[in-house]
Amino acid sequence: MEDRAKFKVRFTETERELTLDEVQLIASFDSWNDFGYKIRCKCKLFNPYTEKEVSFESFIGFLPPLKGKDSNLYKDYSNYFSAHGTSLADMIGYIEHLESNDSIGEFRFFTMLPSMGAYRDAVHQLGPELLADVLEVINDLVYYKDKKANWFTDAINSEAFSLGFMRNSEPFFAYSNADSVLGGVEEEVFDGISQKLTLKYNLEGFKNEHEIKLNYDQSGYIPKRINILIGKNGLGKSQALKSFCRAALRYQDNSISLSDDTFGDRPMINRLLAIATPGETQNTFPAERRKTQKLYYRRLSLTRNTRSIATKSISELLVQLARNDETIGERSRWSLFFDSVQNVMRTETIFVQLKDETSVPLKTIFYGGGEQEYLIRWSKVDPNIDPKIKYSNKLHSMSSGQLTFFKFALLCCLYIENGSFVLLDEPETHMHPNMISDFVEMLDYMLEVTGSQALIATHSAYFVREVPQEQVHVFKKEANNVCISNPRLTTFGAPVDSISRFVFDDDAESKLAEKLYLRIKRQNTTFEDIVNTLGDEISVAAMMKLRQKMEEA
Repeated sequence: MEDRAKFKVRFTETERELTLDEVQLIASFDSWNDFGYKIRCKCKLFNPYTEKEVSFESFIGFLPPLKGKDSNLYKDYSNYFSAHGTSLADMIGYIEHLESNDSIGEFRFFTMLPSMGAYRDAVHQLGPELLADVLEVINDLVYYKDKKANWFTDAINSEAFSLGFMRNSEPFFAYSNADSVLGGVEEEVFDGISQKLTLKYNLEGFKNEHEIKLNYDQSGYIPKRINILIGKNGLGKSQALKSFCRAALRYQDNSISLSDDTFGDRPMINRLLAIATPGETQNTFPAERRKTQKLYYRRLSLTRNTRSIATKSISELLVQLARNDETIGERSRWSLFFDSVQNVMRTETIFVQLKDETSVPLKTIFYGGGEQEYLIRWSKVDPNIDPKIKYSNKLHSMSSGQLTFFKFALLCCLYIENGSFVLLDEPETHMHPNMISDFVEMLDYMLEVTGSQALIATHSAYFVREVPQEQVHVFKKEANNVCISNPRLTTFGAPVDSISRFVFDDDAESKLAEKLYLRIKRQNTTFEDIVNTLGDEISVAAMMKLRQKMEEA
């Protein structure tokens, strides 16, 4: 390989002592393969500015040789490539043969880092300029997207790229969006996720195919990051979430589909987070299959399932988040969490319980002290006691709604990434209606700073009033079909009773109000008597309904 301005590539089976002018591409010998293409390797170099070794995972692929002047070399290389060209470990022998004959310039390869996070971490470790030198010499596809290279078209048309590199959604998303971080994470762009989606699925027991148009637009005065599914029970809201999840995970199911309406390609989604209460999580969302799933996917519960050893407590999740040094853009995951909670709750009143039965403010779990102090502090957190609220100099348990709110922020900040899609099934459980507005504010903030989007199935009109009507999908039964449509009602900021009447056909006549009318009818009472007797006990709307019924009788 020809020398570049600062680096040259060294292909090797094992890690070797680094020289200042080389980038090592080290073979992987694990058994993992992507449709037969063993594309994994490690990239390692010495950072001359920090005087530290830096390494990160990478994909590597190989291209057949171009027919050159040396016909014997071309023939030998072609035969060897046909027999062995799927992994760096396979190719090492021939690379060494080419190097010994000063013919390594004929060798063609390409690389790519496996995720947005990997590129972001590489920028943090090396800085934009040094990383550019490294990506240039290792033929990184993201780096070369807008540059001229005679091998680039062959690389993206190769089976190694389409079946290996692009098999899963994280590298697919990275290939499309990671160039936005190469100039520095402060310039990272967060609009790479698909913004116009069509979900199609069949609901058992109904004749018609169901279709939902999900439109997201983060650029307007009212950013549209959240879509709402609402309607009576049994009409398929949770089934819609399940179908979205299965389609995004590319299950082999002809009854469901999820398409990108803008590009007609598979949806541009980096990660999928499915969050609900324990029972609903298992009923609605498919189980994780981390070894085989093609999209980063986590199925998460808002409340702790005490029967599951694997389910972490809130305090355990707090420590896990505090120990996580990943960033999104320029934000650490901890600062994203802390700011999200602080926007709604008074964080100075939240205290974490320690094993010695004392407590410390939430903020001190992460801030203040050195690495050793952090480790000691984290080890002292009691995993079996949830954080508490302090007022009147006493600690009090959070309400179930506060815990739901707090844990949702934790789960999101642990697992969300640029371009994530968040699915929520009935998150209003345990939450006071006033807290729903705060919950949506927190969710919208997280979606904004990560360029992500959400789809929520709910029975609560309080969610509906937080989004424009284009983002609301009302499920109604008509004969033996389910009709899914946007409401005619302007929903953003609308009164909850207006939304409820429209969505649930609830004309403000509860069952008790109907019984009241029948009782009045039997007693042959005048409307004036009703006003004088009950005027302070029932609403004006209910009173007007009574009057209408009495006049129609």
